[in-house]
Amino acid sequence: MRILITGASGAIGWATVLRLAAEGHDLILHTHRKQHELEQMIRQLPVTTEIVTGDLSDRENLTAFCDGLPSVEGFVHIAGTSFSGLLVDQSRSSVESMMTLHVESLIRIAQTLTSRKAFSASLSIVVVSSVLGEFGAAGEVVYSTCKAAQLGFVKSFSKELGAMNGRVNAVTPGWIETPMNAVFSAEDRDLALAEIPAGRFGRVDEVASAITYLMGQDATYMNGAVLKIDGGWM
Repeated sequence: MRILITGASGAIGWATVLRLAAEGHDLILHTHRKQHELEQMIRQLPVTTEIVTGDLSDRENLTAFCDGLPSVEGFVHIAGTSFSGLLVDQSRSSVESMMTLHVESLIRIAQTLTSRKAFSASLSIVVVSSVLGEFGAAGEVVYSTCKAAQLGFVKSFSKELGAMNGRVNAVTPGWIETPMNAVFSAEDRDLALAEIPAGRFGRVDEVASAITYLMGQDATYMNGAVLKIDGGWM
């Protein structure tokens, strides 16, 4: 299978790259600013890889990115960013870029890939959303909204894509040990940890394992599903 992964240079993205490469899939890896680092990282992979770049939070760049996409059999949407703070303090440009990156890019890439595949050809899509898309969070209102929109897309598009030999599913990680969560204070981390029944934060390889499962042949009857990976937090 040939699989496109957006946000491949991030923590969850790279863990997913390693899992899918170990299963023998050829990969098209997207990054925004870390092309050089990704070029060094892929040297260890045993599969054919291609790197594509683009700022998916900018509509003009997104259009160019979609225009240059090849045909693939799989798509994992991981690219994203967060904003921590009150909604009244978030700028309009930040809101717009987050909505474009998390929601519009997902829709437009999926639309492009679906329109280019033969009707009988298979297509498997996995979206990395968040438990905040299911339950919301103060201080991350726009992020939570974007992640909720992704889940709405998965549930709706699955009803169209299923009739075209395709599937779209989602994973909703909780607190995972990534650089994005490293910005929180020790006090915030301790408060979150006290609420997690598993007694620890999640690992990126645990998210990557769920993504790989949904992408593969063992999950061919799963469509529109949402797998929560949060240690019982939410």
